[in-house]
Amino acid sequence: MSTSHEILIFTAINDADMAQDLVTNLLEEGLIISGTLFPGTTLLYKWENKINLDDETKIILKARRENYDRIEEYVMKNHPYKMPEMTSVDASFGSEKFREFCRNKK
Repeated sequence: MSTSHEILIFTAINDADMAQDLVTNLLEEGLIISGTLFPGTTLLYKWENKINLDDETKIILKARRENYDRIEEYVMKNHPYKMPEMTSVDASFGSEKFREFCRNKK
């Protein structure tokens, strides 16, 4: 398998409608290939010295690596959290047919 130019980006928002809007806007801007929403996930975290439990919509974005900076800029500007998660991992999107689809998605 050849080296991939694709990445997966993980983020989350505590409002399912906002999550859908975020992914829709990124698609309309041509910055991502697709986005997957996992509503109703539970997040435990420590913030300002307190343990919190919140419901979130987890978001996985499929994108080309070259678009990461623009995606991060968009998410940071439009996300309701002070410090939103932006985790990126290198990915190879499986079958040659799907990789071809990703390369041709503009």
